[in-house]
Amino acid sequence: MKKSILLLFAILLTGMAYSQDKKVTKYIRKNASSPEAKADLDAMNVAFKKMREMGCDMGQSWYYQGAVHNIPDVINGPNKLCEKYQTSKDKLWAWGDCTHKSSESASLNFLLWHRMYTWFLEKIVREMSGKDDFALPYWNYGSKEEAENIMPKQMQDKSSSLYESARYSILNNGKPILADQVEQIQLALGELQTNPSFAGAAGFSKKLEGSPHGYMHDLIGGEYANPSESYYNQIYQKEYSGLMANVPSAGFDPIFWLHHSMVDRIWESWDLSSYGQRPTLEELKANPWPYEFIAPNGDHITYTMEEMYAMVFNLDYKYDNLLYGSSETPALAAAKSKVSFQDSNKEVIWEQKVGKIIGENAFVHKVTEKLAKNTNKSFKSEANAKIVLNLDVVVYKEPKDYYTIYLRYPGKQDQYVGVMTFFGVSHDHGTGENHEIAETGVKLNFSYYISDDLLRSDNDFEIIIKKKGIGDAKVTLEKISMAKIK
Repeated sequence: MKKSILLLFAILLTGMAYSQDKKVTKYIRKNASSPEAKADLDAMNVAFKKMREMGCDMGQSWYYQGAVHNIPDVINGPNKLCEKYQTSKDKLWAWGDCTHKSSESASLNFLLWHRMYTWFLEKIVREMSGKDDFALPYWNYGSKEEAENIMPKQMQDKSSSLYESARYSILNNGKPILADQVEQIQLALGELQTNPSFAGAAGFSKKLEGSPHGYMHDLIGGEYANPSESYYNQIYQKEYSGLMANVPSAGFDPIFWLHHSMVDRIWESWDLSSYGQRPTLEELKANPWPYEFIAPNGDHITYTMEEMYAMVFNLDYKYDNLLYGSSETPALAAAKSKVSFQDSNKEVIWEQKVGKIIGENAFVHKVTEKLAKNTNKSFKSEANAKIVLNLDVVVYKEPKDYYTIYLRYPGKQDQYVGVMTFFGVSHDHGTGENHEIAETGVKLNFSYYISDDLLRSDNDFEIIIKKKGIGDAKVTLEKISMAKIK
């Protein structure tokens, strides 16, 4: 049953969505590693036990909720978990609505859609568990505290409804995320903090989707694990990578919800900081997405873009603490620089064809003489020049690796720029066994805001790309370029 939400048009017209003065906080999302979160995790366990026992055609069920995110196009053999679903033609209402697609609309709606998705799951758990003050905990991975990089115990317990066997073994065995992996998460969080744009290929939303969001999906799903590890993916119903490593099965692993609560917390932290920006209603209406969810009583809820926009920044929860800012003092939109990285109005500073496979050894691209001087000239041309590094690559199979990017100036410490991750590539571009992609390959662009990494110097510098992981998929760097966003 479709329901509409009455809008307060004055709020939209005056831009008050940027302020949380009207927000009524009823629930606190807590660090899953804290003693205070135990009752919420216990409530999740109670709720998921009931949800797993429900028929897959019931909207509040575990299977239905996972399928709203996505579901495999074909199940291997008779579907033991849901006899009503065998191929994509059998999809039920709102199944497969997630934003993991290579389009401007998907990128722009990624954080907003997932916020609404987790909010509705939170309401269902509240109802199913009977815990009236339940709020979805977040897994604070990337923490300086080792204990917080251990997956919550309730997720490790084989007797729990929150357990999933097809995960990176060290996590299910109660060990912390490895130190070099924690470092990668911390680097990504640090780079996100000073990104001045929400939208665009180099903007906050796209960069967060890559890492730590996509990075953690692949890590939890075993993509960076020892090659000897194998998993039975119960959603695909065959030997495959773990649930979290695949878009069509990710939403079925209960850790998905704690992961996306953390993703939402990262966004909330940045949004309320001095760097935070928001997409406008006009931008979202020009790039619409379906906002369809299940209410705790099973009703179908559909939002227009206007209705969603009136709600998404004024929901009824907050986090026990934030990474970058204070929830009590939200930054005002008027005080933020107005930059839209999705604007195609950009000036190419230079570009060079490369055509080389990034191997096991660090790839080094030298930016010398005229190109280095042109980069610095554009950088110094105005006080807050927005310079973007673009890497155009092609892949022929979804990589199980990730690639870190640095700038290197003579005598200076390498400056971390970002990471290339590949979660969802095969899902978006067509997939077969072993994450195969079409023979022509998939061309991908990775863009990075680097104004806070450049030096005001005409000196030559280097772009360094380092391969990390165990995969054998080849990533070919076709072109490197620098651009200035006007």
